[in-house]
Amino acid sequence: MYGTFLPEALAAKAKEAGFNAAALTDKNGVYGAVRFCAAAEKLGVHAVIGTQLTIEGRDDLVLLARSPLGYNNLCRLITLAHEYGPRDQPACPEKFLALHSRDIVCLTGGRDGRFCKLVEGAEGTQYRRACGWVWRLQEIFGRENVFVEIQNAGTPYDARIMHIMARVAEKAGAPLAATNDVVCLEPADLPVHQALVDIQNQVHHRACQARESREYYLKSQEDMAKLIPYPQALENTGIIAHECRAMLPLGKSSPPVFPVPPGMSQDQALAKLCYRSLARRFNPLDLKVLRRLEKELGHIRRRDLSGYFLLVKEIHSFAKTRRIRGTVRGSAAGSLVLHLLLGGVNPLEHRLLFERFLNNGRLDMPDVDMDFDSLRRDEIFEYLMEKYPNQAAMVATVSTFRARGALRSLGRALGYSYEKIDRLTQFVPHFLRSHDIRKAIERMPELEGSPLLQEDELLWLAEKISGLPHNLSVHLGGMVLTPGEIFNWSPLQTSRKGIPVVQFDKDDVEALGLVKLDILGLRMHSALQAGVELLEEKGVRLCLDEVPLDDPATFRMLRTTDSVGVFQVESPGQRQLLGRLQPRHFEDIIAEISLFRPGPMSGAMVEPYVLRRNNKEPVTYPHPDLKPILESTFGVVLFQEQILEIAHDIAGMPYGEGDRMRRSLSKKAPRAVFREMEEAFVKGCLKKGYDNPTAQAFFDLVASFMGYGFCKAHAASFAHITYQSAYLKTHYPLAFYFGILNAEHVGSYPHSVILNEARRMGISVLQPHVNKSGVQYQEENGGIRIPLIRIKNIGPKYCEKIILERENGLFLSADDFTKRVSLPAKARFSLEKAGALKGLDGAWNAPPPVFRDPVVTSPGLSPHAAR
Repeated sequence: MYGTFLPEALAAKAKEAGFNAAALTDKNGVYGAVRFCAAAEKLGVHAVIGTQLTIEGRDDLVLLARSPLGYNNLCRLITLAHEYGPRDQPACPEKFLALHSRDIVCLTGGRDGRFCKLVEGAEGTQYRRACGWVWRLQEIFGRENVFVEIQNAGTPYDARIMHIMARVAEKAGAPLAATNDVVCLEPADLPVHQALVDIQNQVHHRACQARESREYYLKSQEDMAKLIPYPQALENTGIIAHECRAMLPLGKSSPPVFPVPPGMSQDQALAKLCYRSLARRFNPLDLKVLRRLEKELGHIRRRDLSGYFLLVKEIHSFAKTRRIRGTVRGSAAGSLVLHLLLGGVNPLEHRLLFERFLNNGRLDMPDVDMDFDSLRRDEIFEYLMEKYPNQAAMVATVSTFRARGALRSLGRALGYSYEKIDRLTQFVPHFLRSHDIRKAIERMPELEGSPLLQEDELLWLAEKISGLPHNLSVHLGGMVLTPGEIFNWSPLQTSRKGIPVVQFDKDDVEALGLVKLDILGLRMHSALQAGVELLEEKGVRLCLDEVPLDDPATFRMLRTTDSVGVFQVESPGQRQLLGRLQPRHFEDIIAEISLFRPGPMSGAMVEPYVLRRNNKEPVTYPHPDLKPILESTFGVVLFQEQILEIAHDIAGMPYGEGDRMRRSLSKKAPRAVFREMEEAFVKGCLKKGYDNPTAQAFFDLVASFMGYGFCKAHAASFAHITYQSAYLKTHYPLAFYFGILNAEHVGSYPHSVILNEARRMGISVLQPHVNKSGVQYQEENGGIRIPLIRIKNIGPKYCEKIILERENGLFLSADDFTKRVSLPAKARFSLEKAGALKGLDGAWNAPPPVFRDPVVTSPGLSPHAAR
C-alpha cells in the first residue's frame, strides 16, 4: 500500500505518455490486474500482468506472465509466498521457483533485488556471486527469460550502481531491461507516497521504506533515454512487453462445470430434475406452468448456466442432509427452476418475474443469494472447499480510504496526538467519500469554523488518498467457484481463520465472468431450527416449509401487532404498519415488507396503499391499460417487477431492455442516459398506438417510481420466513422464544425484552443456577432457564469452568462451590447477586439479578408499552 494512484489512472497516464504497453506489478499480488487490464483495453494500451514477488531473504524479483500458463504459474508463486511467509511479509521459498517457472519473464528486481544487493559496493568475489545468482535464475526461468533490471532515479548512487550492474550483467551473459519504479504519476505526488508509507509504519507497525527521489513517476520514453544510456536495455523493455501476452478473460462467461452422469449433458441433468419436481409440486399440471419452465430452461441453456443451477441445488441438498436451514433471497426467488429445485415461494402464484432475475439484456453472471443458518454456515464453505479444493475460495473485499479514516490515519502518520486527531475529526461523517474533502466540509454547518480547515497539508493529503485501497479483507458471504484451476484466474491468500481468499473483489470476479456464490447467514434460520429441534425433543414434528400459508390464528396474531421477535415485522414502525394494514393474506405480508422501506415511506406510497387496501379510498389507475399490472397493489406502483411489466406491455420493450432502464434510472443515471431511456420508452408507446402525451405520462410514472420500488421476489422470500416465524410464535411460543434467545442477536431487541415477552405469554423464566444452567438457554419443565454466560462478569471461560467441574458432581453448598471453582471476587459476587447459588447452604440469596444484558423485570420496558 504505497502506490498513489488507481489502476485506471496508470492506464490513462500511459496512454497520455504515448506508451503502447504498460505493466502493473503489485507487491506479492495481482490485486489491480482486472481493473488495469479493463482500462488499458478500452484505451488501446497493451497491459502486461506481473508482480513484484518477494522471495526468502527479503529479496524481490519482478515476474511477468508471457502466456496464460505463465499467469497460472505467477498465481501459484504468489500463493506460495503468502502461504509460507508471515502474514504481513509474504515470501516465496526459492525451492518453488523452479516448479512454477514456465512462460514467465524474470527481472532481477532493481534496487530491491538480490542482484543489486550483491554488486553494491562489492568487487571480485561479490561480482561472481552476483553472476552466480543470474545463472541460477536462468536455470530456473530459461536463459531467454531472465533480464538484469537497471534503474536510475537521478541520484549519484543510482547512476553509479546502474553502470556496475550493466558491467556485471555483461559478464554474466544476461541482457538488460530498463525500468522505473512508479509510485506516483506526477512528481508533485511524492509526498503522498511518503504519507502512505508512514501510515504503514506508524499505524500498521510495518517496516516499509519510502522512495526518496522525485524521479519515481511515470516518465516519457525521452526522459527514460536521458537517465539510462543503454539503448538496448530500453529496446529490451519494449520486446518484453510485446512478448508478454497473458490476457485475463474479461467479459467472457466462465460458469462452473458440474459433474453429471456419463452420456448426459448439464442441460439434460437440470431439465430432468425440474420435470421430476414439476410432477410433484404442480398436480394437476397447468400448461402455463409448463410453458414457464420451458422458457426458463431455454434461457438458462442459452447462457450456459445449467451447471450453475445444478451447483446451487447441490449446495442446498448438502444443507438439507445436515439439517441446515436455507432459503433463496433476492430476484432469484422469481425463478420457477429454483422453486422446483429448492422449494420456497411459488413464483407463479405470486406473479414473480423470471426476467427480473435473468433476461436477454443482462449479460453479467446472475446472483443467487442464499441464506443459511448463521451458526452453521461455515459448514457450507467447508463442504465446497473440500469437494472443490482447487476451484473454491472466498471473494475479497477491498477497503478504501474514506475522508474520516484518511484524516485519522494521516494524523497519526504525521505525529499528531490522539487528542488532536479526535478534536479535528469528531464531526466528520463516516460515510463521506468526497475527493474534495475541503469543499465537502465547508458545506457542512456542524463543521463551520472547524480547526480542521486550517490543516492544509492534512486536507491535501487526505484528498489525495481518498478512494485508494486501504486493506484486503474477506467478503461477508461471497465465494467464487471456477470452472478449472483457480490459479487460471487468481492467486490465493489465507484469512486469519485459515480460509483461502482470491485477490479480487466482487466487481473483479464479475468482470472475469466467474460465478460468485453469495452464501449468507441469517440468524432467524438459526432461531427457527433451534425451535423445531426443541419440539422434536418433545415428540412434536413440525416442518415449517410445509405449514399452510393461510393459517387464521397466525394472521390474527399479526393483526394484533403482537409480533415482537417475528422476522422483519417486529420494530415499532413495522408493528404500527401491521396494525394499519391488517394483513389477512400472504400477499399482505409481501406488501408490508415492501412498504416499510425509506423509498416508499418518503414517496407517499404507504398512505394510498393502506387506504385502498382497507376499502377507505377508491382504487384508481393512472390509465385503464395499467389495471392488469397494478390491480394486485390497488393501483399503486410498488414493485420493480411492475416497472418491467409496464415497459414490456405498454412500451413493447423486451424485458431485458426494461430491466436495463430500471437499473439505469434507479442509479440516478446521467442526463444523456435518462434522455435515451425516455426516447426509447416513448417511441415504444407510440408504436403501440398511444398518443405522445399519454406515452410521456407513462414514462413520468415509471421515472418517478425509480428509487422507491422493491424487488417483489425478495420481499416474497422474506415474507415466507416472516410467516414461518409468526406461525411458530402463534402455535409454539416456548419453542419460538427458545430459538430466538439461543440464536443470538436476532432482530431489534435485547434478551431482556424477549424474556419479558416470554413471561407475558405465560412462559416461566428461570434464574441462572450453577447446578442447572448451561452455556445456552435451556428448556426446563415448560420454562426457559437462563444460562450462566448471561451473568455480568461471567464470560465463556468461567462458564465453561463451572460446567466442567459440575461433571464431577453437583455443588452441595456455597463453600463446596468456592473450593471446587476458583473465580475472581467480582465474578463470584455477580453469581450470588444473580441468584445463581440460590438454595445452596451459605449462599447469599439476593433478589435482583444482574445480567450482562440486564434482564429487566419492569413491564414499562416492554416494547408493548410504546404502542
